[in-house]
Amino acid sequence: MGLSTQIIAANVDMVLVIMSMKEPEFNNGFLNRALVAAGWRGLRATVVLNKMDLCSKQDGKLENRILSTYGPGGAGYPVFMVSCKTGLGTDELLEHIRGLTVVMTGPSGAGKSSLVKHYNPALDVKIGNLNPKTSKGRHTTVSAMLIPLEKNTGLIDTPGLRMFSIDHIPRRELQFCFPEFADCIGNCRFRNCLHLSEPGCAVKAKVDDGSISEIRYGIYTNLMNE
Repeated sequence: MGLSTQIIAANVDMVLVIMSMKEPEFNNGFLNRALVAAGWRGLRATVVLNKMDLCSKQDGKLENRILSTYGPGGAGYPVFMVSCKTGLGTDELLEHIRGLTVVMTGPSGAGKSSLVKHYNPALDVKIGNLNPKTSKGRHTTVSAMLIPLEKNTGLIDTPGLRMFSIDHIPRRELQFCFPEFADCIGNCRFRNCLHLSEPGCAVKAKVDDGSISEIRYGIYTNLMNE
């Protein structure tokens, strides 16, 4: 059974984008596409950085860059750092989603099924290993399924790479999927500004002064140019 766009929009309160910090390595492109797709559907999104137990002190710069780019001081998304192995951050994440129906998406191997198993140990969930040749995850979820948790909380586990698409988003409306652009839209010199090469662009001004992340703006321009 698959999840259609209509079912997602009607029944889901939030999207959890599950990203692994290691094994497989953090995937900036997948994260941004998932966040854009959630924004287009009007769904709140939360970033979950999984497998923190595999990180060392040398990974601190990456962690800080992710937080500054996507967290409250950047794009404005809630960011949780968790480990299903040690339990780090899992209580805080559960409190964050309490009482909601939440759909999970993320690259194969990021740990979606492990998170489900952590919250509901009695559930018979298959957890896959990485492909030793490609260092990428193997699909262990072949169809969407709703996993009930405590106090009216539900997780929808989905096939890793096929959850959200952005192909249907009109090019002119992509800007509305970047929450950090919100204060700029309508304040550019030209009403039809696409925030690319136009003079007097409020978005580019904020990129220049560091208020908007160059990483996120780069993602926006790449998607616009596709």
